[in-house]
Amino acid sequence: MEDRIPVFLHSEVIEPRRRLVRSDAALFVLLLLGAVGCILLSHWLSERFAAQRLWFQLVLYALLLSGGYAVYRLRLMSYRYTLTDRELLIYRIVGRKETLLVTVPLAGVTLGTWQNGTPGYEGRTYVGRRADAICLTYDDGRLHAVCISPSEAMRDMLIEAIGKADEPRTEENA
Repeated sequence: MEDRIPVFLHSEVIEPRRRLVRSDAALFVLLLLGAVGCILLSHWLSERFAAQRLWFQLVLYALLLSGGYAVYRLRLMSYRYTLTDRELLIYRIVGRKETLLVTVPLAGVTLGTWQNGTPGYEGRTYVGRRADAICLTYDDGRLHAVCISPSEAMRDMLIEAIGKADEPRTEENA
Protein backbone atom coordinates (compact mmCIF):
# COMPACT_ATOMS: atom_id res chain seq x y z
CA MET A 1 0.00 0.00 0.00
CA GLU A 2 1.42 3.36 -1.01
CA ASP A 3 1.42 6.34 1.29
CA ARG A 4 -0.47 9.18 -0.23
CA ILE A 5 0.56 12.81 -0.02
CA PRO A 6 -1.30 14.79 2.67
CA VAL A 7 -3.90 17.21 1.31
CA PHE A 8 -3.54 20.80 2.54
CA LEU A 9 -6.79 22.10 4.05
CA HIS A 10 -6.11 25.37 5.86
CA SER A 11 -3.40 27.47 7.48
CA GLU A 12 -3.65 30.51 9.72
CA VAL A 13 -1.46 32.66 11.94
CA ILE A 14 -2.79 33.45 15.41
CA GLU A 15 -1.38 36.55 17.11
CA PRO A 16 -2.10 38.04 20.53
CA ARG A 17 -4.53 40.95 20.55
CA ARG A 18 -2.82 44.30 20.60
CA ARG A 19 -4.31 46.20 23.46
CA LEU A 20 -2.48 49.11 25.07
CA VAL A 21 0.49 49.50 22.71
CA ARG A 22 -0.65 49.03 19.11
CA SER A 23 2.67 49.02 17.20
CA ASP A 24 6.03 47.32 17.60
CA ALA A 25 7.80 50.71 17.29
CA ALA A 26 5.85 52.07 20.27
CA LEU A 27 6.72 48.93 22.22
CA PHE A 28 10.42 49.40 21.44
CA VAL A 29 10.26 53.05 22.57
CA LEU A 30 8.56 52.00 25.82
CA LEU A 31 11.24 49.40 26.57
CA LEU A 32 13.98 51.94 25.79
CA LEU A 33 12.34 54.46 28.11
CA GLY A 34 12.15 51.73 30.73
CA ALA A 35 15.93 51.20 30.50
CA VAL A 36 16.58 54.93 30.82
CA GLY A 37 14.10 55.06 33.71
CA CYS A 38 15.99 52.24 35.48
CA ILE A 39 19.24 54.21 35.20
CA LEU A 40 17.69 57.43 36.49
CA LEU A 41 15.80 55.69 39.30
CA SER A 42 18.91 53.81 40.47
CA HIS A 43 20.87 57.11 40.61
CA TRP A 44 18.09 58.81 42.55
CA LEU A 45 17.69 55.88 45.00
CA SER A 46 21.44 55.70 45.64
CA GLU A 47 21.55 59.43 46.43
CA ARG A 48 18.40 59.31 48.54
CA PHE A 49 19.44 56.33 50.70
CA ALA A 50 23.21 56.84 50.52
CA ALA A 51 23.77 53.28 49.33
CA GLN A 52 25.79 51.74 46.56
CA ARG A 53 24.21 52.24 43.16
CA LEU A 54 25.09 48.69 42.05
CA TRP A 55 22.41 47.00 44.18
CA PHE A 56 19.65 49.29 43.01
CA GLN A 57 20.73 48.79 39.39
CA LEU A 58 20.76 45.00 39.73
CA VAL A 59 17.25 44.90 41.14
CA LEU A 60 15.84 47.37 38.61
CA TYR A 61 17.49 45.64 35.63
CA ALA A 62 16.18 42.28 36.84
CA LEU A 63 12.68 43.78 36.90
CA LEU A 64 13.20 45.23 33.41
CA LEU A 65 14.43 41.88 32.08
CA SER A 66 11.48 40.00 33.56
CA GLY A 67 9.11 42.57 32.04
CA GLY A 68 10.85 42.22 28.68
CA TYR A 69 10.52 38.43 28.86
CA ALA A 70 6.81 38.74 29.65
CA VAL A 71 6.37 41.05 26.64
CA TYR A 72 8.25 38.54 24.49
CA ARG A 73 6.10 35.60 25.62
CA LEU A 74 2.73 37.37 25.60
CA ARG A 75 3.05 39.88 22.78
CA LEU A 76 5.75 39.08 20.24
CA MET A 77 5.15 35.34 19.87
CA SER A 78 2.53 34.07 17.43
CA TYR A 79 1.59 30.62 16.17
CA ARG A 80 0.83 29.12 12.76
CA TYR A 81 -1.63 26.24 12.60
CA THR A 82 -1.46 24.24 9.35
CA LEU A 83 -4.16 21.63 8.86
CA THR A 84 -3.90 18.75 6.39
CA ASP A 85 -6.21 15.77 6.02
CA ARG A 86 -3.86 13.69 8.23
CA GLU A 87 -2.26 16.05 10.75
CA LEU A 88 -2.14 19.45 12.38
CA LEU A 89 1.24 21.18 12.36
CA ILE A 90 1.89 23.87 14.96
CA TYR A 91 4.68 26.40 14.42
CA ARG A 92 5.95 29.14 16.75
CA ILE A 93 6.75 32.43 15.01
CA VAL A 94 9.02 35.04 16.59
CA GLY A 95 10.09 37.79 14.22
CA ARG A 96 11.02 36.09 10.95
CA LYS A 97 11.94 32.78 12.57
CA GLU A 98 9.40 29.96 12.34
CA THR A 99 9.94 26.75 14.35
CA LEU A 100 7.90 23.57 14.16
CA LEU A 101 6.74 22.78 17.70
CA VAL A 102 4.52 19.73 17.33
CA THR A 103 2.81 17.58 14.73
CA VAL A 104 -0.55 16.22 15.87
CA PRO A 105 -1.84 13.17 13.96
CA LEU A 106 -5.60 13.57 13.52
CA ALA A 107 -6.46 9.88 13.89
CA GLY A 108 -7.55 9.22 17.47
CA VAL A 109 -7.63 12.88 18.59
CA THR A 110 -10.21 14.00 21.15
CA LEU A 111 -11.22 17.66 21.51
CA GLY A 112 -11.96 19.34 24.81
CA THR A 113 -10.87 22.07 27.17
CA TRP A 114 -7.81 22.09 29.35
CA GLN A 115 -8.31 20.83 32.89
CA ASN A 116 -5.86 21.00 35.79
CA GLY A 117 -3.76 17.90 35.71
CA THR A 118 -4.28 17.12 32.01
CA PRO A 119 -1.65 14.45 31.41
CA GLY A 120 0.92 14.96 28.67
CA TYR A 121 0.49 18.73 28.39
CA GLU A 122 3.05 19.94 25.81
CA GLY A 123 3.37 23.64 26.69
CA ARG A 124 2.09 26.93 25.30
CA THR A 125 0.82 26.76 21.71
CA TYR A 126 -2.10 29.20 22.06
CA VAL A 127 -2.68 32.92 22.56
CA GLY A 128 -4.86 34.47 25.21
CA ARG A 129 -6.21 32.52 28.15
CA ARG A 130 -5.77 28.77 28.37
CA ALA A 131 -9.40 28.42 29.48
CA ASP A 132 -10.48 29.79 26.07
CA ALA A 133 -8.26 27.39 24.10
CA ILE A 134 -9.18 24.02 22.59
CA CYS A 135 -7.21 21.07 23.94
CA LEU A 136 -6.33 18.22 21.56
CA THR A 137 -5.51 14.96 23.34
CA TYR A 138 -3.94 12.07 21.44
CA ASP A 139 -1.90 8.95 22.07
CA ASP A 140 1.03 7.91 19.87
CA GLY A 141 2.65 5.57 22.35
CA ARG A 142 2.60 8.30 24.98
CA LEU A 143 -0.32 10.55 25.97
CA HIS A 144 -0.04 14.12 24.64
CA ALA A 145 -2.22 17.20 25.11
CA VAL A 146 -1.83 20.36 23.02
CA CYS A 147 -3.94 23.50 23.46
CA ILE A 148 -4.59 25.76 20.47
CA SER A 149 -6.66 28.89 19.82
CA PRO A 150 -7.94 28.61 16.23
CA SER A 151 -10.49 30.77 14.48
CA GLU A 152 -14.07 29.53 14.11
CA ALA A 153 -13.45 28.48 10.48
CA MET A 154 -10.34 26.53 11.45
CA ARG A 155 -12.16 24.93 14.38
CA ASP A 156 -14.93 23.67 12.08
CA MET A 157 -12.39 22.33 9.55
CA LEU A 158 -10.46 20.63 12.36
CA ILE A 159 -13.58 18.90 13.70
CA GLU A 160 -14.45 17.71 10.18
CA ALA A 161 -10.87 16.51 9.50
CA ILE A 162 -10.76 14.60 12.81
CA GLY A 163 -14.06 12.92 11.92
CA LYS A 164 -12.74 11.88 8.51
CA ALA A 165 -9.40 10.70 9.95
CA ASP A 166 -11.22 8.39 12.35
CA GLU A 167 -13.28 6.77 9.57
CA PRO A 168 -12.02 3.37 8.39
CA ARG A 169 -9.97 3.50 5.18
CA THR A 170 -11.63 2.25 2.01
CA GLU A 171 -10.70 2.46 -1.67
CA GLU A 172 -12.93 5.53 -2.08
CA ASN A 173 -11.50 7.68 0.74
CA ALA A 174 -7.89 6.42 0.58
